[in-house]
Amino acid sequence: MSLQPHAAVRPLTTEPWTLTDSHYQPQHLLLQETLLSLGNGYIGSRGTLEEGAAEGTASCEGTYLNGVYSSEPIHYGESAYGFAKHNHKMLQVANGKQLKLSIDGEALHAKTAVKHTRQLDLQYGVLSRHTEWHSQSGKQLRLQSRRFVSQANPHLLAIELTLTAVNFSGEVVLQSDLDAAYPGFYKKDDPRVGEMSIADSLTLLRQQFSDDNSLMLHRARGAHFIVAAATSHLLPDSASLLAQDNTTANILSQQFALKLVQGEAQTLYKLVIYCHSTDIEAGDTLSQQALSLLSSARQQGFNQLLSEHQLWWQQYWQQADVGIEGDVALQQAMRFNLFSLAQSAGRNGQSNIGAKGLTGPGYDGHYFWDTEIYVVPVLSLIQPQIARALLSQRYSQLDAARQRARQMSHSQGALYPWRTIGGEECSAYFPAGTAQYHINAAIAYAIRSYYLASDDWSFMQQMGAEMLVETARLWLQLGFFSARSGKFEIHMVTGPDEYSALVNNNFYTNAMVQLQLRFTLQIVAKLQAEQHPLLLQLGVTDAELRQWQQAADSMYLPFDDKLQIHAQDDNFLSRKPWDFANTPTDKYPLLLHYHPLVIYRHQVLKQADVVLALLLLDDAIPQAQKQRDLAYYEPLTTHDSSLSSCIHSIVFAETGDTARAHEFFGDSARMDLDNHHGNTEVGVHIACMAGSWLSLVMGFAGVRSRADGLHFNPQLPAQLPGLCFRLNYRGRLLQFSADQQQASYTLVSGEPLTLFHCAQALTLNEGETLSRVIGECL
Repeated sequence: MSLQPHAAVRPLTTEPWTLTDSHYQPQHLLLQETLLSLGNGYIGSRGTLEEGAAEGTASCEGTYLNGVYSSEPIHYGESAYGFAKHNHKMLQVANGKQLKLSIDGEALHAKTAVKHTRQLDLQYGVLSRHTEWHSQSGKQLRLQSRRFVSQANPHLLAIELTLTAVNFSGEVVLQSDLDAAYPGFYKKDDPRVGEMSIADSLTLLRQQFSDDNSLMLHRARGAHFIVAAATSHLLPDSASLLAQDNTTANILSQQFALKLVQGEAQTLYKLVIYCHSTDIEAGDTLSQQALSLLSSARQQGFNQLLSEHQLWWQQYWQQADVGIEGDVALQQAMRFNLFSLAQSAGRNGQSNIGAKGLTGPGYDGHYFWDTEIYVVPVLSLIQPQIARALLSQRYSQLDAARQRARQMSHSQGALYPWRTIGGEECSAYFPAGTAQYHINAAIAYAIRSYYLASDDWSFMQQMGAEMLVETARLWLQLGFFSARSGKFEIHMVTGPDEYSALVNNNFYTNAMVQLQLRFTLQIVAKLQAEQHPLLLQLGVTDAELRQWQQAADSMYLPFDDKLQIHAQDDNFLSRKPWDFANTPTDKYPLLLHYHPLVIYRHQVLKQADVVLALLLLDDAIPQAQKQRDLAYYEPLTTHDSSLSSCIHSIVFAETGDTARAHEFFGDSARMDLDNHHGNTEVGVHIACMAGSWLSLVMGFAGVRSRADGLHFNPQLPAQLPGLCFRLNYRGRLLQFSADQQQASYTLVSGEPLTLFHCAQALTLNEGETLSRVIGECL
């Protein structure tokens, strides 16, 4: 089916490098809070107002720590062996950005301001604000602020606040809070949202004032984490402490008097530190760590902290920026999407990237296959060190994956959880959760993508090969050599299309397993050639390798001879087609309006399944076959998942329909800025954001990373006059640019590189540019 029409919801202005809220819009406050979020891979802070939301206005406060979680038992009405036992929730922590102003007892709020704007600078990662407010007695106050979550210091959030008394001299009262009692957020009947409540996730251990600092220490409920949050202020000389309140649990409040002189600006700063430990007995040590980090930040001062933060962003954009000609909305969208990826991806090897990043409570902050199929392939080519860190996090949970395999009655191998934070399966609905065994193949695909892009053999030796071997072993436990077909078959799994569940021989799963087994055999062969001890440590035998080869060579890939298409699974094509013509538009997404069994009985797709395999299998499937498969499955696809549009965009581009490709690219690129799926209020769609980059790079530039190098097959749609981007490839920085007639390749830095333009080899030296005609690719 065609994409559902979306009414553009644009509460922020459209500009190349900024998101601007030009006036107070309470009806869009939740959406703005998501879009104006700040993060650094560890801390995530929603773009809420410093003074909080006005009474009666829907708002979702949230400050999150990536990789740190609370845990709660999953309660089933009817349970069974092997069901997930606990749900992890990304930890919400104390909100340290609260700053409330009042004059003569009257509180300042954006709602009552005569002028109010906020602007997120994507280039430097700073959220600024300008508010002009008049009290009822006629006193005029100008407020300006800058807020950032530091990319240079993973523990720091900093705020600069500048106040100017426009037409009076007198006192302003500032209340600064550290608040771990803010309300939770829940959206009834939407399984995508989850339910987060800071009250249900933290147990207060200590709260105190000391010197110029405030400190809270909490323990996460049901998990081995303690968390410290600490604040400090850098105040002008005219400021004085009026009061501080430590009597309310989970709230530390300080009040200061600021004496303003008419027309003179006064600036103050608030610094907030977050850190955690897995040693739940180390509260004193963690408290001292937080206070030490706070002291160091005070000594550096706001301007130096900001400068180091901005330098990180400057270096990031030198590698990651994408240029789009002729469409400011899409240019803004791509920069916002790349900005969000950088803010949300864990970088410490112990945290990953949630489906909603660090921008909201959606999906409880869980990690899915989104990381491996959508995010890692992007980061492998623009920020390979972050891609490596994400894969390292999966390696850190390999033992948990081995344990999960045993719980699922597999005597060997590892089974990664469908959704998790700490390594334990958190999916309470196994048909669309645990049954998605293709998570193993996704992790293998990400390892392969990273290795092809980076040539990082040390990673393969240290982590990648072990993950490949253990996940490959799982497939021989799950699948079997069928006497019926004479092929290797895999039964009772769910593929990417969650509108079909518990099927036999899902084409995507089987094909990706085949790809994984063949890649694993290549890596093992290289380890054997260098006599690496890992294979002996893992007990890899020649008989096992022969079995993997046999399974790969005899993999059953369902195909319908009559329709001449790949069958999604053994039974999909025999089901009744969904009646799209008589399905009202307000019944989408189907998962919110129909029982799963109703959906499972029909030929209808939530997202790309066979079509995703067409992309990931690269040149293993002929173009003509891709066209037939795409023509059959896209009309059956609702695109109810945000993961779908970008994949269809790429495959439409690859098969020559650049107009449709551009349509799907636009839907993907502005998914969150225009709130296409109506749920960005609870967090952005991280995989979709990564997918929009893939749409440009793999779709319109035709980039494929293969064993022999980078291949380009560019063809721009008529709506895209020009495109440029950079790739970080095997230690080199390469720039690609194209218009409707030609493509140019520049080796910005690094050793000489041979790449392929329309299968023609081009060798570039550092600083050299070569141009080629695009038409020769057709």
